[in-house]
Amino acid sequence: MFFAADPSRIAQRREDGAMTTRSASRRMTLEAMVFLPIARGLVNHVPMKNWRRTLGAIVKPVDPPVMGPASTTENLGLSRRLARQVERAAGRLPFHTKCLPRAVALQWMLRRRNIEARLIIAVYRGSDAAMDEYHAWVEVGGDIILGHCDRRLYRPLMTFSNAAVGQVPRAEG
Repeated sequence: MFFAADPSRIAQRREDGAMTTRSASRRMTLEAMVFLPIARGLVNHVPMKNWRRTLGAIVKPVDPPVMGPASTTENLGLSRRLARQVERAAGRLPFHTKCLPRAVALQWMLRRRNIEARLIIAVYRGSDAAMDEYHAWVEVGGDIILGHCDRRLYRPLMTFSNAAVGQVPRAEG
């Protein structure tokens, strides 16, 4: 008797050479679809001082990028997959999410997996009216994994690092 394989469990080769299952990808997308509306609601309706601790400790933007266990190829690959799932989930929701709610959702997902990351909120340096004045992105090991941009065009205002999980963020001066 022939049994067809469950399509949700069929392994697929990712671009980094590792294998993943459709069900794992779907779970990550579902997780992002849960976090994105929460992040959007917080960003739009709650003062940041009330939820910024969920992003990690505030660090100086000039500090070197987080390096260490999170910078392994495996963690970087997982981080990029999570970023793709956040983008996929954002495209499937019935409302638009900008860069900050997407970055917040991804930062939460990375923190749940103990992957060191930085969320940067920055202001555009130029005078191009077509560009958004503010932008947010997430870095892992110094690589931008969500919110790709030319860093030289932005001046960081706040940088959150989840590497120091459990530390109380410093108050802005």
